[in-house]
Amino acid sequence: MSAETVRFALFAEVFAALAHPKRLEMIHYLGERQRNAGELAELTGLSKANVSQHLSILKARGLVHCDKCGTFCHYRLTSPKVLETCEIVRQLILEQMDLTTACRRQLAEVVPLRKESS
Repeated sequence: MSAETVRFALFAEVFAALAHPKRLEMIHYLGERQRNAGELAELTGLSKANVSQHLSILKARGLVHCDKCGTFCHYRLTSPKVLETCEIVRQLILEQMDLTTACRRQLAEVVPLRKESS
């Protein structure tokens, strides 16, 4: 396997970890401050077990770090670049939405062709 293939496979793994709405929601909350699994469960409406599964995926991809404090684990983002990546994707989506809206406006301004009656 070439170095380039490995590089793209690693990219794909990180994007796969980001490809779930609830994991993105957790990243949003962890971007505000570190939190424990119970807090994330309450904020996302998921069970603690489900939150733990999602956090395991985010940890495995190096996006989230766990700091153990007694019986609690406090989770935090490993880098502000995690949030920056999400912001770039959000901006891309907004640009696409703007283009779609502009195209719809242009189509709405086109006068439909009318058939001449014979």
